[in-house]
Amino acid sequence: MIKGLLKSLFKTVRKLEAWVEEAPTPNTNNYSKSTKTLTLENGARYEQRTPRFKVANVWDYLKFKEDTQAYHISQVLAFDEWTSMEEILRRVKELFQVEYKNERSLYPYLKTLVDSGLLEVNVTGGKMRWRKKSLMISIDEEEVVVNPLTQTLQ
Repeated sequence: MIKGLLKSLFKTVRKLEAWVEEAPTPNTNNYSKSTKTLTLENGARYEQRTPRFKVANVWDYLKFKEDTQAYHISQVLAFDEWTSMEEILRRVKELFQVEYKNERSLYPYLKTLVDSGLLEVNVTGGKMRWRKKSLMISIDEEEVVVNPLTQTLQ
């Protein structure tokens, strides 16, 4: 059994070595105009294009209407700490001088943000805690078009 496992492991390593030694073919969809011509040992020449990607957080592009519950929640929650409802209400009162009549009015907004994948929820000991989910995306810089009049992405 161990012998078969080792054989399959070495076979996978050989396939990986062969894949690494292959000459890459450029994909014009995800590469910029800056190119470098390379010559292989067998005399074949090909152009290598360097990718131009920007990695960004989705939260940098989300805009909520100001002075709404969703806006308040997005401003007081952090990525690295679990925050309870009492702490959310305290931070909203401190930052925005807004006190909700019913603390349960925030639950539908929190649930919607959790269901859409923007927040994470943790339930321990009957207490719910929330935090922002770190959502990273890569953006092809060539395909990004900024409207000069509004300075927004199109």
